[in-house]
Amino acid sequence: MKILQALLAGLVLFVGVSIAEAACTPEEAQQKAMAFATEAQAFAQKDPQKYAAAMQELQPQLLSVQQNPADVEAMCKFYDAALAKFK
Repeated sequence: MKILQALLAGLVLFVGVSIAEAACTPEEAQQKAMAFATEAQAFAQKDPQKYAAAMQELQPQLLSVQQNPADVEAMCKFYDAALAKFK
C-alpha cells in the first residue's frame, strides 16, 4: 500500500512539473524567436558553413512550427532546441 502511495505521489509530482514546464505564453515564444534570430545572425557571421548546416537541419522543423502558429508550446520547444545548436 505504501509503495502504491509513493508511486502516486511521484506521478502527481511529475505531472505537476510537466504542466509547469509546459506553460509557454505567446510573449515568451516571441522572445525566444527574437533570441533565435539574434543568435543565428551572430553564428552566421562567426561560422557560415556551420550556420548553413544547422539551418538546413532546422528548416523542416521551422516550417512545421510556422504552419501552426497557434501551437505556442511547439514554438517554444523549437526555439529552445534551435538556440542550443547555436551556443
